[in-house]
Amino acid sequence: MNPSYFRIKLSREDAIERLCKYMEGKLYSDKIETSADKIVQVSVNDQGMWKGSVLYTYENNGWTIFEDISGSYFSIPASAWLDFAHNEELIVAGYNDADIYGEFIEIKDGKVIKEYLEISDYPEENVNTGSSEYEINRWTDIVNFIDSDTLVFSESGTVYIF
Repeated sequence: MNPSYFRIKLSREDAIERLCKYMEGKLYSDKIETSADKIVQVSVNDQGMWKGSVLYTYENNGWTIFEDISGSYFSIPASAWLDFAHNEELIVAGYNDADIYGEFIEIKDGKVIKEYLEISDYPEENVNTGSSEYEINRWTDIVNFIDSDTLVFSESGTVYIF
């Protein structure tokens, strides 16, 4: 598996607007209201290829969640996420159990409070700085965090293709 998402403490409208600014003013090319079981179907072309960078987006308890369906938002530096977050709370979490890869970034009050990156093929790239209320010290801690994050799932949402 390789689930990956980021969530920001903003309304979906404000979060999408900020994401478009963050992507150097690039607007999404498609916006599709869909159910969770149709995400891939509406996100690929007739040849089965992603139509672009695909995010499945919804709101939950004051957070906007962006599920990274196509894998385009992995390995973005914490400093870039800080630019996106401004002073809002932000969590970035993802892993790939086939490649032994894990990433976790937490931002609060305009500061990166936790940054964790583990890449088994490139251990020189690994990072583990800061502290968080979440115990993240191995890639498997990210698996547990994602599995227990009750904010991340919605039967319906919007697919944005960039």
